Amino acid sequence: MFADHQEYDVVVTAVAPVGAAVHVDGHDGFIDRTKHPSWWSDTPHAAVGDRMRAVVLDASRTPSRFSALPSDMQTARSLRHTEPLVRLCPPTDGGRTVKWSAVEEALGVALPADYKRLVQMYGGGLFAGVLWLLEPGCPDEMYDLVAQAAEREEILAELWEAGEGKPSELHESNARLVPWGYAEGAGHFLYWLVRPGVEPEEWTVILNEGRGPLWEAYPVSCSQFLLDVVAGTTTSFYFTDLDDVVDPEDGTRFAPNSQILSQ
Repeated sequence: MFADHQEYDVVVTAVAPVGAAVHVDGHDGFIDRTKHPSWWSDTPHAAVGDRMRAVVLDASRTPSRFSALPSDMQTARSLRHTEPLVRLCPPTDGGRTVKWSAVEEALGVALPADYKRLVQMYGGGLFAGVLWLLEPGCPDEMYDLVAQAAEREEILAELWEAGEGKPSELHESNARLVPWGYAEGAGHFLYWLVRPGVEPEEWTVILNEGRGPLWEAYPVSCSQFLLDVVAGTTTSFYFTDLDDVVDPEDGTRFAPNSQILSQ
């Protein structure tokens, strides 16, 4: 029934010194007292009848172990699609260690945990022969996250000032785009749609076609978008014909910047 890293709305059915029993969809779970916000703050202790959002930490145990800590839910969201992506398309050179505080200060925004995990595991590079993951500190500015954020902001501002239509998602006050991916050859850019009051883990992926004014929006994380492209399950018009343009052996292959840019 339950799956690791998935979130559920649970109801507390019993409370003991060691934690709280919970129930959801006909199945039982357990939240250890250290995995309830009250252990770390002035939040009221769990009580029978409480309803809360919780994430599965270990579905193999009986009952399954849950956590109601926001930090655990954030971590789970970063793992939900990165783990199956790693299984399908393994990293090759150990990834990158990044000082994220400096990167986020330069961008003026906190970044999603799943993106940070992708960079940690893969570094920047090319997925499935077509989709480039931008990374901070890349020696080639074309594939550098911070450099492209500044460049794309300038380019888009010029296009919109010249009369090209702005995507409806950006009509909200203070909404902005931050690029995270680039489609090699076609020139499509993939962005996060950053909106006031929306947590990074809830950001929408939005794509701008490389040779035209059209946009696509997907309410998914960047890791889920990547997974769908590599797995061949994407609904994006721009990536549904990969079998026609990518060698089957490259479809689940990742090539890191360290390999590509040194050639």
